[in-house]
Formats: sequence, structure tokens, C-alpha cells
Amino acid sequence: MSLHLITGVSGQDGAYLAAQLLARGEHVLGTRRAGAQAGTLWRLRALGIEGHARLQLLQIDLADAAACRELLSARPYALYHLAAQSRVAESLRDPQASLLANGLVTRNLLEALHASSPQTRFVFASSAELFGHAREVPQSEATPFAPANPYAQAKHYAHRLTQQYRSEQGVHASCAILFNHESPLRAPDFVTRKIAAAAVRLSRGSDSTPLALGNLAAQRDFGYAPEYVAAMAAMAERAHGDDYVLATGVATSIRRFAELAFAAAGIALQWQGEGAAEHALDAAGRTLLQVDPALFRPHDAPLLVGDARRARAELGFAPRTDVAALARLMVEAERQR
Repeated sequence: MSLHLITGVSGQDGAYLAAQLLARGEHVLGTRRAGAQAGTLWRLRALGIEGHARLQLLQIDLADAAACRELLSARPYALYHLAAQSRVAESLRDPQASLLANGLVTRNLLEALHASSPQTRFVFASSAELFGHAREVPQSEATPFAPANPYAQAKHYAHRLTQQYRSEQGVHASCAILFNHESPLRAPDFVTRKIAAAAVRLSRGSDSTPLALGNLAAQRDFGYAPEYVAAMAAMAERAHGDDYVLATGVATSIRRFAELAFAAAGIALQWQGEGAAEHALDAAGRTLLQVDPALFRPHDAPLLVGDARRARAELGFAPRTDVAALARLMVEAERQR
């Protein structure tokens, strides 16, 4: 049994990764933000691992370099750096906070690892947002980056830093270039969770307030989070660190995801109008979804879809949950809630 360190253990990816490592018999040390409330542990509770004998939770300020050095004195087998400011909209409101949370913290961890625990394997949760308005589709590890918002720019800095510590300092460091990966453990304000929750709410008729969405035409590559974190764990087992795109290779628009989620809730959507006037009705003529121009992102990347052939060949990454099954999973979870 080895010790595995997960930053951001109470997030979607951290919780699933902790559950998988514990199921393997590993010890897990998970970090949370200093001052985080007990209510943020709902994902660990949902997976049945809160209070697990081999799971230790630690509140820490990762922006504190000395605290990071102390953390790495535990000399874990692997460090999965998943903690982040993960919302593009939030980064637009406060770019400096995004750079601190996603950039400086990564530097602190890599420096502490290099100084105190050089044998530790480092896996960084990078992002497909780095591709921005990519000139090629699908995007692979060789596609040039063109980050188009503060979140992507901060992640880009951390991504390059991880590569630098691998090439210049000899750290076993990998970057998981994560395309959208969803699950019932998504935060309520993420678009897929908002859609699933609205589908259940409107199917029950208890609330007739239409769901407001932004750019319905935006296309994303939606995968299932547990399959992605399994690939991140596999990165730590490779002989050498490397960069891997994790994606399904299938693009789905927000409009289509809404259709699938509402269908899973027993509602066939009928679309009318165009642009900001576009909206969706049910068979009885009720408006269930409508466009809110205020929710459009500046510089939103129109098409992000990944080429994960390297991950398939080297990590055994084989996403099995298609977008329709994913929508059904999320809707069923909302019914249970």
C-alpha cells in the first residue's frame, strides 16, 4: 500500500479518484481549502468514503509555500494536483485570483516536490480550455495552445511549468489535458448539472420557471468523470511522465445535451426561434428553456473535441459512457436527490 496525495479531494474528480484509490487498497491524503466547511464533503459522503480508515483529510492553504513543503514531507508515491479555480466566468470576474489559484499554487507544489520528495509522481489536471479557438479539430497533444480567457491562461502557465519540471528537473510529471467530464457529482452551477436538475424539476410540474442557458450552439466533448480519473491514476504508473488528452472524440452541443437530459426525464423538446429568441417547448406548449444573452461567455471557444489516441494506446483509456448515457445518469441522480 502506498500513500497518494490528492489536492482538491472534495471536488468531483478528487472524490472519484480517492474512491478508486481506496478500492485498490491505497492510503489517501486529501487536501481541502483552509476554512472549508463540513458541507463541502458531500461528494465523499455520496461515494461512501467519508470517514474511511485510509482517508485522511487536511485543510491547507496551498498558496503558502512553507505549507506545501511541509505537506510533501509525507513523501507520497503520487501527487494528483486537482485543486483549482475551475470556473471560466469566475476567472473573468477576478483574473488575479485565478492566476493565484491555478498558477502560483502549482509552482509551490512542484518546487516543494522537487526539494522534499523528488521521487513523487506528479499528475496535473490541465484543461482543454488551453486550446481556445483551435485551428484544428480534433485537438491532440500536438495542437498549439491559444488560451482565450484568464482561467485558460492560468492553466497554461501551470501546464508549461509542469512540463518544465519534467524536462529540466527530472520530475516524473504528467499533464492530463481534460476535456469536459461530467457526473452526478458536478457542482450545481455547472451547465450539465443545471440542465439535469431543470429537466427533473420541470417534469414534475412543481415549478414552471424556464431554464435560462447561454450559447446553445457551443459544442463540447462530454465524458464521464470516473473514467477520466482512472486514466490520471494510470499516468502515475507509467515509467515516465508525459502529456495526455483525455476525451471521447465526440462533440455535442449544449442544445443536444439538453434534448438528451429532458428526454431522460420524459420530455421531448421542441425548438422555436433563433439566436437570443430561441427557446424550447414541451408538447403542451410550455416554455421550458430559453436563451439569456447575459450567460454568453466572451471569446467562447466554439468547438472543443479531443483526439485521445495516445491515452488509449498508452494508458488503456477507453471511455464507455456516451453522452446519452451520461445525461441519463445525471437525471436519475437528480431524481434521487
